[in-house]
Amino acid sequence: MAKLTNYFSHDVSALSDPKIMIMISLHGMVSYAWWWILIERLAVEEDCKLPYNKFSFAGLAVTFQISDNLEFWKQNEANASSNEANEAPLKQTDLARFFIDSLIEDCNLLQTDGEYFWSPSLLKRRQLREEKYRKISEKRREAGRLGGLASGESRGRKKATTKQNEANASSNEANEAKGKKGNKDIIFYSTDEHDEVKQNEANASDDIDINDLFEKSDNKLNDTQSKVYRVYMSEIGEISSVTKERIDDLVIDFGANEVVNAISIASERGKGSIGYITAILNNKVKEEVIKGNGSNGRGKGNRTPKAKSDGSDVDWENETGEWL
Repeated sequence: MAKLTNYFSHDVSALSDPKIMIMISLHGMVSYAWWWILIERLAVEEDCKLPYNKFSFAGLAVTFQISDNLEFWKQNEANASSNEANEAPLKQTDLARFFIDSLIEDCNLLQTDGEYFWSPSLLKRRQLREEKYRKISEKRREAGRLGGLASGESRGRKKATTKQNEANASSNEANEAKGKKGNKDIIFYSTDEHDEVKQNEANASDDIDINDLFEKSDNKLNDTQSKVYRVYMSEIGEISSVTKERIDDLVIDFGANEVVNAISIASERGKGSIGYITAILNNKVKEEVIKGNGSNGRGKGNRTPKAKSDGSDVDWENETGEWL
């Protein structure tokens, strides 16, 4: 795990800590600054510990600038060694060691095993930070792992979809090749398109190509019937399957020429319905019948016209006169 040396926590109430207050009472307010300098120095170490030796004390003496406060330390020295009259004066390194020892023994702010010294509070805070960092790292790794799994599954689905689409495309191409008949292609529709196509076919059922009618008729069409269809399309317009059947019936009942004439008459009158064409043919038949049978519609038959009588042929003697 990477060493966390960017910062350490500093309690806002540190100055009110009883141990800090003891330190200040023994060494003055300047010791408060030296304390935090010492904490910073410990914090940059891998295990937050410094060797308990003269080299560490010499470095701290320079950092603390003890020479600028020598009178203060001389007073501490006098208090510490008043019973040792022949002892040599303390050096700056010794004064730094004296301060560290005081923090260990008098203030309980540091601990030592004789080889290293450290701050229990700093170690505890470092461990808490490392534990927090470890949990965050684990969560991030887990999130990354799950994200990778999700991404892998997504890529797998996309790959499977792509393969399926390619397979469908290949199948459609094969079906299209097999479905060709003559010059016409058989169109393959998906399930979703089928209903739409059926609806479009229903809507377009009244607009049928005449050539399709020629090909699909149950009866063999001759040239005369083809002529009738084409005349209708030329004079009236599009022809539907229903209209085609009606025209077939009219040709059978009245003949192709009469149907063509009726279509022309309907076109001239602006009446394009097959019903109107049928009415023209029916009316023509009625007119021919009436013309053949007389104006009253009754046939004369073979009767001889009865001559008008002048009364001379009447046997008046035998008449009863009951009619008077």
